Amino acid sequence: MKKTEAVAAELNRLISNAQTLTLATMDMAGVPEASMAPFIYEETSRWFYTAVSMLSPHTAHLAAKKPAGIMIIEDEQGAPQVLGRKRVSYRCDVHEIFRESASCHALYEQFKRKFGGIMEVLFELPDFHVYCLRPMSGRYIAGFGGAYTLKGDAIAPIGPDDIRKAAGN
Repeated sequence: MKKTEAVAAELNRLISNAQTLTLATMDMAGVPEASMAPFIYEETSRWFYTAVSMLSPHTAHLAAKKPAGIMIIEDEQGAPQVLGRKRVSYRCDVHEIFRESASCHALYEQFKRKFGGIMEVLFELPDFHVYCLRPMSGRYIAGFGGAYTLKGDAIAPIGPDDIRKAAGN
């Protein structure tokens, strides 16, 4: 297994090289919805921010403030082995950043810098909202044989014994 510092650096590279994340939400009846959304990552807090339209089902799910899942995965084209792609997934608390707030305006500027003019157009639309996704726990897969649990600042390798314990064996 790699040293924690090397894993953290690799994980930060994966996140900083991505522009979108996969968002997993659930409606009130428990029906899952998977979608793609743009994001900004705040490295200090380790929080993710996404801008989404109320016309999308996942936005209503986020507005209900139920936990959501996110995943960022290495691009298939750059991966040495497509089945062993690096990926991180988190279970997140959800909080809306209200349009009128100073923090929302600052985030709009970050979205514009990252994604260009299209964000200017989208933010003019009244149905676009910004949500903060605060990771509670996660898992980083660094390829075959490299799995780690993530909680706060802690990065811990997952081995066969951990999997057996989780399965109750």
